[in-house]
Amino acid sequence: MSDNNELFVFNEEEQKVDNLNKKIIKILTVEDDINYQNALTNSLKEIKIDNGYEIEIHTANSVPQAALVLSLHADIALTFIDVVMEEDDSGLRLISTIREVIGNSEMRIVLLTGQPGFAPEQHIMKSLDIDEYWNKSDVSVGKLQSIVKSNLRTWQYISQISSARKGLQLVLDASRSINSKHDIRSFSKAVLEEISNILNITDGGGIMCSSGEINKEALISTANGCFDGFEGKLIEQEILSADIYDDFELATAEKRHVFSKHHTVFYFQTTELDKKSYLTIVKSDNAICEQNEYLLKVFSENVNTGFANMALLNKLTELAYTDISLNLHNRNWLTREIRNMNLHEQYQTKLIVFEVEQFEEKAFTFGHDFCQKLLKEVYNNIKGAFAHTTPRIAIINKSSFGLIVSTDSNMPQEIITGLNRQMCEVEMVRQYADIRILELALSSVLNFSPEKIISLAESSLSDSNTISLKYIEHNHLKTQELTKRYSLMAKLRKAIGSGSLQVALQPKMDLRNFTPIGFEALARWQLKDGSFVSPEIFIELAETAGLISELDSAIFDKILVIIQQLKGEGVNLPIAFNASAYDLANPKYFEYISKKLREINLDPSMLELEITETQAISNYELIRESLERFMALGIKVGIDDFGTGYSSISHITKIPANVLKIDRCFIGDIEDNPDNQYILEMIVKLAKRFDFSIIIEGIETVEQCNWARKLGCNVAQGYFFSKPLFINELILWLKQYEQP
Repeated sequence: MSDNNELFVFNEEEQKVDNLNKKIIKILTVEDDINYQNALTNSLKEIKIDNGYEIEIHTANSVPQAALVLSLHADIALTFIDVVMEEDDSGLRLISTIREVIGNSEMRIVLLTGQPGFAPEQHIMKSLDIDEYWNKSDVSVGKLQSIVKSNLRTWQYISQISSARKGLQLVLDASRSINSKHDIRSFSKAVLEEISNILNITDGGGIMCSSGEINKEALISTANGCFDGFEGKLIEQEILSADIYDDFELATAEKRHVFSKHHTVFYFQTTELDKKSYLTIVKSDNAICEQNEYLLKVFSENVNTGFANMALLNKLTELAYTDISLNLHNRNWLTREIRNMNLHEQYQTKLIVFEVEQFEEKAFTFGHDFCQKLLKEVYNNIKGAFAHTTPRIAIINKSSFGLIVSTDSNMPQEIITGLNRQMCEVEMVRQYADIRILELALSSVLNFSPEKIISLAESSLSDSNTISLKYIEHNHLKTQELTKRYSLMAKLRKAIGSGSLQVALQPKMDLRNFTPIGFEALARWQLKDGSFVSPEIFIELAETAGLISELDSAIFDKILVIIQQLKGEGVNLPIAFNASAYDLANPKYFEYISKKLREINLDPSMLELEITETQAISNYELIRESLERFMALGIKVGIDDFGTGYSSISHITKIPANVLKIDRCFIGDIEDNPDNQYILEMIVKLAKRFDFSIIIEGIETVEQCNWARKLGCNVAQGYFFSKPLFINELILWLKQYEQP
């Protein structure tokens, strides 16, 4: 391999490897840039994996090709996926398919992009379980090797755990079909009863005992017949006759069954599973014939399987409810603890969640092992703080712990403060972990399943309204709010798909003659009960749910229909539509708009594109070219809410735009606020200096209108002229401006 500062190494020679006894780890690259993919695959071939593993590389150049590869290779360990391929969100949709449709949670996923600065939002990374995100230009040979090795180690660990769980679950299902007894007491009793039936014992009995590694400490767990009443005692010669005790010692020493004429000692062991051995001693008044001895030997195989199944069941239970890497109770365990509570216990219990902040950054900076040690320290600190309450605590995700305690266990402020910022000693170095805490009384979520309760607590922690808080007390009202939010999000998805969203138009007025010169299109969502959802709410929901592009497209299609309707009424005025930075960063968005215009033969000057100042500046490098293309096409570009973003003045010359829309916050108290008067005057002068048209928003009074005219603003909009109107209302409103 050459210099690590190079992006990739190209190696034309393929190394021939014997296919026999080869341990393979599969890697998939999904990339529509063939040159980049070739570079990536050649560099992957150069990476050497420990423990004799070899990398097998698979490639796909589109989502359909990737789907085919995934269907043929379910054991792919690591996938590199380009964000933008056929469509702007092709990569994210492919990841959603892998995680949610295929249900593959083991595969490690690294997201790549050729557009620096255009990273998915954190909640998308988290919800889709994307392991890493990189700009292609940052992935050097050394960095690629680090990415591959760390993710493959994680995949091997997860695969081993998953494989063990699947194997144990299969064994568990088999054991249930063979034997209905799942606890040692009922199983032992059934075994003794079946042996008695086989031997037709009438005056005798049996003993089932277990021992650990010290064989002499054999404890009687079950007894019947002549041995009835000896449960809980150790095996001694006084309990057994001399000849039976001798055979007991022989079976124990030689670890085998011993058969005699009137008694039998069976030896079973599950030492490989739980380091235990079991002995069954049966005394029969009837002589044990050869046929019965054979039957007992056959039956003993079933008994041995039963003990092994129970040991496996115990292991499965331990594995299912334990985080192996930390040796702590896991989410399944906490779910079971809540499920097993009766109604009274739920009223007396609360769930407290502790989330380690910036955990992903710590894992990226310091590595997996460091973070595991940090989590163990945080766990010990939490356990110590609640030691007086006998806490039940579990790790519920990679960065959070869940604790269930009595509602009487109040946390004084000093305890909360101490838990919010914890000092942890990791690898002989003092580290500080910042912790966010959420407290949720189970009485506020009585109708929720345990799984949903834990998810609700996590959602409350990640809610934008609480993200800055260190301590959150979740209550019944918060439960209702989050439930309503998720319900509303589902309704919004349906509304966008069904085309039931509406468009209202607010006129833009020429202040020189008070006539309309255009309109701004505003999305409106009316529910079945007739009420409207605030745009601030459903637009934020659309962004959170990844529906903003679909929403913008649905509204744009309706705008084109409205333009045709107005044209039929003799009204030919432009309509402004909103576009998000996410839309503009997608090269296909411009093609979509221009194609629509060609289809209906619409003059581009009938449209104006608006983007907020904050989005325009913060995503400048990503959207600049797109804005320039729209302007070249003949569509005006307006910067909405101007003056509320950051560094507005310093960026005014950089923004590819024709129009500045001055935010309503400056005009609201213009009569009594000299500062706003000065700011507006300065913005207007600068806008004219750089040849921007000006629109001032939020005009509601004649005084504000006069101030706007005095400052040199020729175009305005606001309730002083008209509220946003639906098309039929707008047509009636426009009649007042018709020429007599």
